[in-house]
Amino acid sequence: MAMAVISMAIMLGVMLSLFAPKVSSSNGIEWLAKPKDIVNFTLRTQTGKYNRQSLLGRFSIVWFGFLKCVDVCPLSLMQASELAKQLHKLGTEPVPVSFVFVSVDPERDSTEHIAQFVEYFDGSFLGATADKLALERLTSSLGVRFRISSTGKNYNVSHSVMFSVIAPDGSLVGRFAPGFDAKALAQELRVYMRAYKRRQ
Repeated sequence: MAMAVISMAIMLGVMLSLFAPKVSSSNGIEWLAKPKDIVNFTLRTQTGKYNRQSLLGRFSIVWFGFLKCVDVCPLSLMQASELAKQLHKLGTEPVPVSFVFVSVDPERDSTEHIAQFVEYFDGSFLGATADKLALERLTSSLGVRFRISSTGKNYNVSHSVMFSVIAPDGSLVGRFAPGFDAKALAQELRVYMRAYKRRQ
């Protein structure tokens, strides 16, 4: 099963690199006029719990998906990986940045398989999930929605495709959609992070 997950990630990555649409440099970050507090939550990762406390002291880029998603989710991971690379090229971040992919399909996506899947795109990415109620608590706090269409083995999952930018104090400060220019977005994040650090 583990090899199947990795093989699927590799295959999807190759396909998307060939057929992914061109990104638009006009897609920047929507910064919130007033930061929004995030409720307490608890997710599961391969190495243990991930909660609101885990957000503190760093910027976090959090987004949602699921492993059986054949296009949008792998593409979002590819784009997040490119953003991470562009941030790295700019040098040491004013504040550490972490990338967290959260599966909204806990019935089919184990923490082990999520970790293997995201590691293919970037070894520094964290993969997490939780039960439905815990996921709803976090997604509602971030203004993200997901829906499982029915029960049974062949149910469908739908979800918002949006990256949330969470500040080191655990508050939601911005969001951005896929299809961004990674280099421009990395520079925009750096400017915000430097300003944030000066205010502390």
